[in-house]
Amino acid sequence: MAVTAETQPRLARYGTTALDRWMATPFRLRGREVKRQTAALIILGAPAVIPLLFTVPAVLTSDGSALGTGEADTLGTGSEILLITTLLISPMVTLTRQRWFVPLRRWYGIMFGVSALADGIIASITSDFAGGPLGRVAGHSFLLVGLVMVMLLIPLLLTANTRAQHWLGRYWKVLHQLIYVVWALLLVHLAVLEGFGFQRGLNGSGPGPDGLAPLHQRLYQLVACSAFLLMLRLPSVRRWVAGKQAQDKQRVIWLAVAPFIALSLFAFAFIVHEELFKGVALLRLHPIEA
Repeated sequence: MAVTAETQPRLARYGTTALDRWMATPFRLRGREVKRQTAALIILGAPAVIPLLFTVPAVLTSDGSALGTGEADTLGTGSEILLITTLLISPMVTLTRQRWFVPLRRWYGIMFGVSALADGIIASITSDFAGGPLGRVAGHSFLLVGLVMVMLLIPLLLTANTRAQHWLGRYWKVLHQLIYVVWALLLVHLAVLEGFGFQRGLNGSGPGPDGLAPLHQRLYQLVACSAFLLMLRLPSVRRWVAGKQAQDKQRVIWLAVAPFIALSLFAFAFIVHEELFKGVALLRLHPIEA
């Protein structure tokens, strides 16, 4: 479809790169026009429901033993993946100048909140910690940090819609800065949970599904991923990137950030591996101990 005067207002909402313009145009599917961006967002957004899907058989069968054993790893690790993905959108906009994928930030953020909230609710019912429901979610320091995270996510979930954004006005963005507090609290949660990366056993990462225990320390995995996510949010780095882009030196930018991308991908691969390994086991109602 050619870009015409009629399509210009629509294109302005998606960005100015060639790929943005291409994504803003429709294609025909079974006699209907479907926007390329819509199709791409559905495909890229579908994996966000996987952590919840892993728990469905145990929930439907009320298998408290399976949930008590595998829920924390599956929904906890899944929530971590969703948070990383949510935080990845802004750095990718900075690097690529593309905006067609920006709606994924809200979708992955919502699914992060839903998964984390489900994690807290199921844990309050099925975990082995003493003290009843409250003790199961706040009876230890790392549990208390996790509870605070979930509580902070509730107002973010309730306002993750256009109506709330219009109603709150400029305060909406201020409120949603809480996601950075949640990010910091997740680092604290994992640090306390795993004894700053050195602890083993039920409250640590265990042996790992592939026998590489040190590489399955969740704290270090998140720190490795966070290095890239934080760097591209620094004002000085963003100004440097914008300056190089203005000089048409995109290759220099990619060479500079390549080590951070490689480190993040390496750590992220272990997070995803563990989620799939333990999630599939829970799906089969044969959960694996942490």
